[in-house]
Amino acid sequence: MTRELRAEHICLTNRFKRLSIVHASSGIVCLLGANGAGKSSLLEVLAGLTPATEGEVLWGGQPTAQRSLAELAVERGYLAQKPSIQFELTGRDCLQFFNDHTQQQIPDMLIEKLGLTTLLDKVYTHMSGGEQQRIFIARTLLQVWQPLMDGDALLILDEPLQSLDIRHQHALMCWLADLGIRGNQIVMSCHDVNIANTFADTVWLARSGELLASGPVEEVMTLDNLWRTFDCHFDFLEREPRGVFVPVSV
Repeated sequence: MTRELRAEHICLTNRFKRLSIVHASSGIVCLLGANGAGKSSLLEVLAGLTPATEGEVLWGGQPTAQRSLAELAVERGYLAQKPSIQFELTGRDCLQFFNDHTQQQIPDMLIEKLGLTTLLDKVYTHMSGGEQQRIFIARTLLQVWQPLMDGDALLILDEPLQSLDIRHQHALMCWLADLGIRGNQIVMSCHDVNIANTFADTVWLARSGELLASGPVEEVMTLDNLWRTFDCHFDFLEREPRGVFVPVSV
């Protein structure tokens, strides 16, 4: 079942201006914008973690403000931009905390897709930044694992690609694309315009707390829109399947 994510007349004082978004389809939404554009603030509101000054967010027709965080967490996974763990836990310990009590084993698919085999018995504080990030991504997905497999989950991911090397970035995006095809909704922020152009179904462009453009990737990812978003000029190179953007000047 596909659920509609709707933000109506949202405003958060000093962070972003009034905006309205309706996202009814499954697949990947990429939220792009320069530093300080308000991306993290918007994602926190959509996740039901930060109340809006005005307006409301609805998912599946129900205001998120009327649902407890525990209720939301059953079907909505949220990855913060800078999560951390201060304890000497292994990767397995970190994941088991979020494992459903009816599911004793960490799913093989999760281990395979995120390359976690060597991290399960490794102490978190001894991991590299990219390894730690993969553990946090795994925790987020594990939290909503059954709805995710059923195609009923909402994932809100704040810069999930940070610290990941190119191989793991590509592997993660391919898997997220597959999960979107399954019926899930994925809303993520990132700074790579070509990742968005390659994998996103929908793109939202933000600047200074304002949503400049939103819609299908082929309509929104234009040279003019990217200039207005990043104050950077791009060239476009024809490549299959969607082409490549190359920054040329500021």
